[in-house]
Amino acid sequence: MCLLAALGLFVPRVILILLWFVNAPFVLGPFANLPLPDFVAPLLGLVFLPTTTLGYCWASASYGGLSTFSGLLIVIVGLLIDLGMIGGGRGIARR
Repeated sequence: MCLLAALGLFVPRVILILLWFVNAPFVLGPFANLPLPDFVAPLLGLVFLPTTTLGYCWASASYGGLSTFSGLLIVIVGLLIDLGMIGGGRGIARR
C-alpha cells in the first residue's frame, strides 16, 4: 500500500520532468504569457500540483487550453487527482 502511495506521488513528477527534457515547448509553451520567467510556473507546478500541470500542458497542446470544455475537464480532473493525493492520508492517520 505504501508503494502505491509513493508511486502516486512520484510518477507525475517524473513524467513532467521527462517531458520537460524531451519536449520543452510542450511544458513551457502554455506558461509563456505569464509575467514570470518561463521556467517558474512549471517548476511550481512540478512541486505542488504535478498532475494539474500535466493536464494543463496537454489541454493547451491538444484542445486549445481552458477555452474548450474538454481542456477544462482535463485540468479539473488533474486538480481533483492532486487534491486527493495531498489530503488522502490524513483521514486514515486520525483513526
